[in-house]
Amino acid sequence: MQLALLRTRMQPLAAEYPAWAGYAHLTASLPPPVIRDPAQPLVSIVVPSLNQGRYIGATLQSILSQNYPNLEVWVIDGGSSDETLAVLDTFAGDDRIQIVTGKDAGQADAINRGWARARGSVLAWLNSDDTYLPGAIAAQVSALQSHPGAVAVYASARYIDEQGQALRTVAARPYHPLSLLRLLIPIQPTVFARRAAAGLTGPLDLTMRYALDTAYWVRLIRHGPMLQAPGIVATYRLHAASKTVAQFSGFYREWLQIAEQFFAAHPGLRPARPAVLADIYAAMANLEARNGALGAAVRYAVYALTLAGWRPRLAKTPLALLDRVLGSDVADRIGSWWGQR
Repeated sequence: MQLALLRTRMQPLAAEYPAWAGYAHLTASLPPPVIRDPAQPLVSIVVPSLNQGRYIGATLQSILSQNYPNLEVWVIDGGSSDETLAVLDTFAGDDRIQIVTGKDAGQADAINRGWARARGSVLAWLNSDDTYLPGAIAAQVSALQSHPGAVAVYASARYIDEQGQALRTVAARPYHPLSLLRLLIPIQPTVFARRAAAGLTGPLDLTMRYALDTAYWVRLIRHGPMLQAPGIVATYRLHAASKTVAQFSGFYREWLQIAEQFFAAHPGLRPARPAVLADIYAAMANLEARNGALGAAVRYAVYALTLAGWRPRLAKTPLALLDRVLGSDVADRIGSWWGQR
């Protein structure tokens, strides 16, 4: 009786918050969420999916094997043409998972379509090639409960390769708004947000293709700070088809756009603009160096130096070029070491 009453009181996000009204048509006749422990909050996790059949099984298994009682998982598949649907069929008997297939307007829209349906008081999304480590959900929920002023929590993650082998640890850094712009925090698959904050923030921006997560965090923190939680809670897969690897140049325009919009909206932090933009250009130089594009790497490095002089990130640029020539991983090893300092 208590569980039935609890379920009836849970409303989809888009039915409760006006900022989500554009997605309210998706919230009719939803199946009841699975509540096994009324003392714990329901966690809603969205898995945006498109042609990641090679990895999505491990992604979903990492969610369902968590030691957390109250889960609803929304898989929003945008029309996969690979083995994804066959893999999803193997999970059809688990009433914690709801699978929605059909055309969407990209990753941001898929996440919105899932969160719009969410009944949980804690929301997350996990891309279909990433995974949670054991105990991740319980740990992040506990961190949120222990810090009621935080709108979201994040933690450390582990980069893995196509086969799931560990590459290096990416350590979480202390929270500061400018750290968002420098892409020092948060590591996306580790983020768990409060329902109320996401409700007030509204949907993800559909015009953002590459930096859609950073653009959303910058809006989310208008309602409160994010919290750095301890531990390594997720993996972030690097493979040839991932946007982080294959389309990193696409991040540049959006990354700079987000920074400029942030400083326009926060005049008190505007004195930090040259240094932040310099760090962005230094990161761009490193990415181009890693790709073997010497001219572009030098150009972005000069932009950084012109804006704010020497930046620590620029120390990685020659190492990345050297790694490209020698086939080594010195820059990554140093980055991993520095990330844990």
